[in-house]
Amino acid sequence: MDNKDKLTGLYFFDDFIKVASDELEKAKSDNLYILISSDFSKFKYINRVYSYVAGDKLIKDLADAFCAQEECIVACRPYSDHIIGLFSVKSDEWSVEKERLKKLAEDFCKSHKKEYSKTSVHLNIGICMVEDTNEAVTSIIDKANIARRSVKGNYSVPYCVYTSKLQMIKEAESRLIPIFEDALENKDILVYMQPKISVKKGCIKGAEALTRLEDEEGRIVPPDIFIPVLENSGKVLDLDWYVMVYVFEKIREWLDEGREVVPISVNLSKLHFYHDSLVEDIIAEFEKYNIPAKYVEFEVTESVFFEEAELIIDKIEKLRQYGFKISVDDFGAGYSSLNLIGILPVDIIKLDKGFIKNSLNNKKGMDIIKGLIRILNEIELDIVCEGIETKAEEKIVYEFGCDSMQGFLYDKPIPINSFEDKYILKQVI
Repeated sequence: MDNKDKLTGLYFFDDFIKVASDELEKAKSDNLYILISSDFSKFKYINRVYSYVAGDKLIKDLADAFCAQEECIVACRPYSDHIIGLFSVKSDEWSVEKERLKKLAEDFCKSHKKEYSKTSVHLNIGICMVEDTNEAVTSIIDKANIARRSVKGNYSVPYCVYTSKLQMIKEAESRLIPIFEDALENKDILVYMQPKISVKKGCIKGAEALTRLEDEEGRIVPPDIFIPVLENSGKVLDLDWYVMVYVFEKIREWLDEGREVVPISVNLSKLHFYHDSLVEDIIAEFEKYNIPAKYVEFEVTESVFFEEAELIIDKIEKLRQYGFKISVDDFGAGYSSLNLIGILPVDIIKLDKGFIKNSLNNKKGMDIIKGLIRILNEIELDIVCEGIETKAEEKIVYEFGCDSMQGFLYDKPIPINSFEDKYILKQVI
């Protein structure tokens, strides 16, 4: 095993398998073994803009960063910018190790920010905890790769740990895409609505359009299973467009019936923003229905703004100029930046439910939420707190200055017919 990869000095794949297998065979019972799989977002773009020499340097730097960790037992470069490594830590140190790994990735990307200023250096990291040291190393690598691919290009997630649920998503791909395509063709995709409530007025002030999919036996497929499948395949573009048109049609229907209409928000996935004609296509479709733009809100997740920011900002600015509202969804779930929020052409910030839950558990967290709501109010952005489940949570965030809320305290996502009966015909909750 004297031959090694010339660029990185790491083992070749077959040699890595042998060394890792030998190591796991003599594994210590008090140690926790983890396999980490990593690569770069948009590495082809880096090669094209900065040259292959610069791309090679980035790979070499990552390999060196892996090997510099004393927990690293062995590492290899299977191909291109893909680096994998087997690490060992004390079983009771994993919580500390997770934070260290997150900081390592953040520091690595920050240290290369100036050198690669025309793009965002970002690592996709997948982790597999080795639960059975007798499991084949190739199987462990496959699991780490599933985790890595599940967050590929997601700038708001520092890493992903493999779970059986990720395996379910992968196995569901071949089964769910035909189901989705049939539902799309037959207009059988289920549209649900979840209301947004004004605490002060005690009434609905808007709603978010969401989707559900039925399998062959009529069972509802959870969104956290079918949405990642559609995102990975690119089919989420068709889903978003379907929901958008459905909402346009429904608003037109409500207006024709003389109902009191509230703004409805629809999601725009990041893939939309790579289409040059996105704004023109949306406006052309919207104008078929002759409805006021104030009734439509487009939600974009926080992480989208960390990729191709200028391109995305230009498009959402044009949508706002037309009269649509723009909201940032899941704010606080990832690398939230108040500096970025200050320059974004958006109208509404939706505070992530996980961020809310975690922050309300202690005084420091509550101080952060209170300060954030104050700042957002001062720069005249509307705020929606997601995931409100108790009156105590409602009371706290309302007193902090947030009136608009969404969560199970008020209602879960419900089928469109139930939503109409409960909220459109009857405006008081």
